[in-house]
Amino acid sequence: MDKERLLLWIRAVLIFTPSSKRIWEVSANYDDIVEFMTALDDHMVSGLNDKELQRIGKYSLKDAEIIKKRCEELGINIYCYESEGYPDRLKRIANPPAVLYTYGNLDFLNDKCVISVVGSREPSEYSVKITKHICADLIRRNCLLASGFADGIDQIANRIAIENNSRPIAVCGTVLDCDYPKGSNELKKQIAENGVVISEYFPGYKPFGNAFVNRNRILTGLSNAVLFTECSKESHGLDNVNHAISQGKQVFVVPPHDIYDSRYFGQRDLIRNECQPVFGAEDIVYSLGNERYQSLRLVESLGEFTLPAEDSAILNNGEPKTVKHRKSKRKVPDSKTVSETEVVKPTPEPDLSGLDDTQKSICKLLKSGNMLVDEIAAKLGMDISDVLAQLTELELYGTVKSYPGKMFGL
Repeated sequence: MDKERLLLWIRAVLIFTPSSKRIWEVSANYDDIVEFMTALDDHMVSGLNDKELQRIGKYSLKDAEIIKKRCEELGINIYCYESEGYPDRLKRIANPPAVLYTYGNLDFLNDKCVISVVGSREPSEYSVKITKHICADLIRRNCLLASGFADGIDQIANRIAIENNSRPIAVCGTVLDCDYPKGSNELKKQIAENGVVISEYFPGYKPFGNAFVNRNRILTGLSNAVLFTECSKESHGLDNVNHAISQGKQVFVVPPHDIYDSRYFGQRDLIRNECQPVFGAEDIVYSLGNERYQSLRLVESLGEFTLPAEDSAILNNGEPKTVKHRKSKRKVPDSKTVSETEVVKPTPEPDLSGLDDTQKSICKLLKSGNMLVDEIAAKLGMDISDVLAQLTELELYGTVKSYPGKMFGL
């Protein structure tokens, strides 16, 4: 994109600070970054606080240029909100990062199913084992794995993605040019070779204490769903639940290894609050309505198939196993027994009377088939939370039906 526009975005973040929603609140009445920044310099923008007014005079395009040059020296890519390659999913969250800094590219994210993996920094042996197994199986089922790049479960997910030649995604709560967690720089390089390491903080910036909480909105925003494999009641990772729910994302939980062990109390409470327990990757993929999984199930029902090696080893004492499915004994009706004059009745058209324009638009989309919430939001250019509110109302009217995995249809 145009260098001047990129520098304007970087300067805007310097003025309003990274992760702050103020940049969106103040610029809401402006259609273009050039128009907004010009008005800012001409003191035509209302609602600014004293610190923001001071930073307008403090930071210029030269400061933005210094950041850009530093990123070039470090091999860091810069994406602003209007850059080609900026993730579409992030544009639909409440407070999207205005600028992202990355090792690696973002161009592979938009059309992939992404699962965020969340868990303890000091996981139990059970949680390590189950995380490795589910993550490897998710990759075999064409899902990508994202994490918050902390010690423990996060980095286990990243390493499993690397080992299985997938494209790992790490969202950091720190700047990219610092060695945090300590000793993780080599892992960042390995992730960036085929995946991406992401931060909304420019090199040299010192994030505030809530940086990891702010990171979580990006992590869930990039994902189709969130998976918890271990968390206590005090786990900071539980903040991901609030972000996921507000963004219309599904939350999955591995059941506790021991319901009386405080290390798993977070999982216990999530299940109590109706988050979906899972016992394997297939539960996640099936619930999300993954078409590839549905196709696999169809193939299985028709004949012979070979289980993935890791699954078959568990089911067959370590030996891969080919499974033959019995053909159904149900009789298929003979077409000759159907009356030639019998006509199949078409599905009745939904009654759209009394609906507002947005609700009618949603119903027209769903006429072509069931859709996920984020698909509807993308096609209509709406926030996921607004779409969910409309769908809830339509469901109460009896116009729309909900299905597992935030899937809706007529």
